[in-house]
Amino acid sequence: MTWVERFQSAIEERLPDPLTFAVALTALMAVLALGLTPTPPASLLLKWGDSLSSLLAFTMQIGLTIILAYVLSQTSLMQRGLVKLARLARTANQAYILVIVTAAAFYLISWPLGPIAGALVAREIARGAQARNIAVHYPLLASGALAGYAVWEMGYSSSVALAVATAGNPTEAVIGRLIPIQETLLTSWNLLTIPAVLAVIVGTVLLLHRQFALTGPHIPDDLVTPLGNQTQSNRETGDKRWVMADTEGPRALSVITGLLIGAYVIVWFLERGMSLELNVVNWSFLALGLLLVRSLPHYSALFAEGARIAAPTLLQYPLYAGMMGMAIQSGLAQQFTDFLVGVASQVTLPVIAFLSAGLINIFIPSGGAQWALQGPAFIEAAKALDVDLGLIAMSVAYGDQWTNLIQPFVAIPLLALTGLRLKHIFGFALVLCATTSLPLMLGLILGNSMS
Repeated sequence: MTWVERFQSAIEERLPDPLTFAVALTALMAVLALGLTPTPPASLLLKWGDSLSSLLAFTMQIGLTIILAYVLSQTSLMQRGLVKLARLARTANQAYILVIVTAAAFYLISWPLGPIAGALVAREIARGAQARNIAVHYPLLASGALAGYAVWEMGYSSSVALAVATAGNPTEAVIGRLIPIQETLLTSWNLLTIPAVLAVIVGTVLLLHRQFALTGPHIPDDLVTPLGNQTQSNRETGDKRWVMADTEGPRALSVITGLLIGAYVIVWFLERGMSLELNVVNWSFLALGLLLVRSLPHYSALFAEGARIAAPTLLQYPLYAGMMGMAIQSGLAQQFTDFLVGVASQVTLPVIAFLSAGLINIFIPSGGAQWALQGPAFIEAAKALDVDLGLIAMSVAYGDQWTNLIQPFVAIPLLALTGLRLKHIFGFALVLCATTSLPLMLGLILGNSMS
């Protein structure tokens, strides 16, 4: 047994389920807040409890993203498209590269699309691998899709870079001006870092794959949802209720509804430009799904199946909201940031901002929240040390995207759609997090030398 197999086996045996993981992180946050800040226990309890509901709107948005993406993926046209895309991969190496590049492209366009697209392509490739006996490791394939998170803040969906370029953002007064994307996303060092990170991801995944010496596809036998198409299984077993839902009702009603929602999305883009957000992504998925299903009852049946897949994962979101509340309101996160800023120099500030953002992201998995918390202190330090402001904004952004690779919170959509469990991918995610740190830090060092 190779070191990779031993490591992955240990992770699968010992890693708790995502909900238990979230509870453990909550307990750790409480211990740190009580030990390192003057917050009384009763006050911390209130801060935690009051924060549990702070992400309810986001939870609903993510839940809809999972369900609506699932419905869309189960329509006949999308199934044919996914099958054709999956068939492009004729070898294991091609399969990994296809998933990584496809997912990363969508992450750069809009981060909610990345895990969805990556999960759907990985799942379809794994199904095809079973039929054609391609020696792919399904959890490693899905980990490659998750690794696209390591570039999302470097593209069009970057929450930090877009925030500092937008008038009225929370740090505009501290910065003293807006920071256009020409100083962040479109810098030569950022554009060079994107392919460097992707090359490291591909290289790491292919090296890990070689350690397994597979002779056929590896699909875990304890998937949450089997690789087989659930709706297809229902047809084959003669579920009359599903068949009735599948065919009942005029298709015109679903088409008209889809066209109306699609028209709204088009007008939204015409009025506001290409500024994607979760709501618009969801309504786009809804419109496309309605246009492609057989009828409204057919859509309802697929939606119910998607809700079943999404439901077990949603309970984690209030716990992470509570963690964020404790970290921010107790002053623990600010205390940590202020300490690091105090020991930084002109040379080390970008890397320190990167590492601190990566650590805080474990407890506060939100790019916008992190920038609101850490941005002012690091901007002031950048001014005092004469460090480029666009670089320091991207340093925090890089740190946020980096540890998303090991953040169960952001893996929820991918896990829900692949049917995998956190233990299946976490070991690979740890390795990818370690290897991607190098090109990310080198990119910031390059940016610092060029500014």
